[in-house]
Amino acid sequence: MLDFKLIRYLAAAFTPDLNNFSSLKVANKVTSLMGQYVGDEPTILPTQQDLPPDVPRIIFSQPGNRWSLNISTSRTNLFYQQKPFETNPDMPEKEFSTIASVFFSEFGNVINSQIQRVAFVSERLSVQDDALNYIQNKFCNVDQLQKGRAFSGSKSFEIHSLKTYPWEGFDINSWVRIKAQNIKAPEGEVKTAIVAINDLNTLSMDEAPEQKLAPDDVKRFFENISDELCKIVALYFD
Repeated sequence: MLDFKLIRYLAAAFTPDLNNFSSLKVANKVTSLMGQYVGDEPTILPTQQDLPPDVPRIIFSQPGNRWSLNISTSRTNLFYQQKPFETNPDMPEKEFSTIASVFFSEFGNVINSQIQRVAFVSERLSVQDDALNYIQNKFCNVDQLQKGRAFSGSKSFEIHSLKTYPWEGFDINSWVRIKAQNIKAPEGEVKTAIVAINDLNTLSMDEAPEQKLAPDDVKRFFENISDELCKIVALYFD
């Protein structure tokens, strides 16, 4: 399998019924749960009635820290990210998802609201001199790569795949995106890479309007989702 380097993880919880909360109270509780990762000096925006629901009210982010967290009335995002050419070891999927499971299983109590949907997103890359050709040759009919055919002479290329299926008692969406992308190395050289993004999430409000996830559901999703992610990466690249 290709040698992939982590770029980013995202764990998210969606709270469409959360209309208001005490930012200071929530920030203090989040600090007690996640301060060792995201720091203890959040930015808290003034409360405004007309602020769009997806705009973060609370932001935990520190220069040089790979972790960040932001909270709006509609969703909460926990990030871990690092630069492609950093030499530090990658954060394993299992370790990140375990941290997310502990935090988000408590989060409903922190905000005094139920969670409707959860998501786990990973993004990774593999530097390859022939990234575009690799993707085309692996996933395309060879006839379509011949001169004069649909994919001949492409300057960029990506594929998208969306599946919905039952998993561990949930119905989940799995969106896979694979693309060739230029990235800049520390010495200034531009390299080509294969970027793979996998977004695994439970059904949206439109798909499952009555869905409410209990703390045990949230914990179970994040505890087990890293195993499903590894299976998907292997399915596409083994």
